[in-house]
Amino acid sequence: MMELIFLGTGAGCGVPTFYCGCEVCKEAAAEPRYQRTRSAIALKGSENVLFDAPPELASQLHRECIDRIDQFVLTHAHHDHTAGLHDLEIYARFHSKEVLPAVMSRETCAHLEESFHSLHDWMEVTFVEPGDCLERSGIRLTALAVSHASGTLGYLIEQNGSRVAYLPDTGPLPSETKALLKGIDDLILDATFWGENWYPEEHHTFEETIRTGEELEAGRLYLTHLSMHYSTPVTSRKIEETIDPYNGKVHLAHDGLRLEI
Repeated sequence: MMELIFLGTGAGCGVPTFYCGCEVCKEAAAEPRYQRTRSAIALKGSENVLFDAPPELASQLHRECIDRIDQFVLTHAHHDHTAGLHDLEIYARFHSKEVLPAVMSRETCAHLEESFHSLHDWMEVTFVEPGDCLERSGIRLTALAVSHASGTLGYLIEQNGSRVAYLPDTGPLPSETKALLKGIDDLILDATFWGENWYPEEHHTFEETIRTGEELEAGRLYLTHLSMHYSTPVTSRKIEETIDPYNGKVHLAHDGLRLEI
């Protein structure tokens, strides 16, 4: 048995932001449970697997009492998913003193090499393409094609018969990914926008996320990577009210939420 922990559930802006006084930021400022750091998850078990490295990574891991990373899996190279890489470098170089095993696409690694010149000194990268399967830390990991920046991947996580998919950044899903995820137990999916979708080829709106979960017949759908402010600000309370009629099949993920898989 492993525990899946939502380290962060926000999009690139996070909630609240220092520059915004909208009703969403006021809600988050008043109630810490509505605050959202940038998106990442961790699998905690006999070995710990980290998915993505957002800017708040060090404080996220400290908050969740995670003091060891055995494997690192990266979805893509955007800043809100990689700004915490320096924390991992310090961990690998000066604490564990071991090279950190990592999984990502070749395109993502090429982007990182432009800014993290020491990457291969402390990280051992295994390249994957959509459809590739790996056994890592007691889980079976399958790379999934998504619609986002070049080299972006989602991941299907299988362990002891449980199937969970993590796709924090994606627009419309390719047909081959839909086929792999039909009947998925738990679907963690991009729900960046409420209202207008500013980037319809790269992200979902709330409504699109719900429709995708229904199409895939997901047992449980978890909304993540929420921008909250754009294009129309929406409070967490409003989303909770909206998903209430789904009778537990749709969940608003929040920082610190834990699932047993």
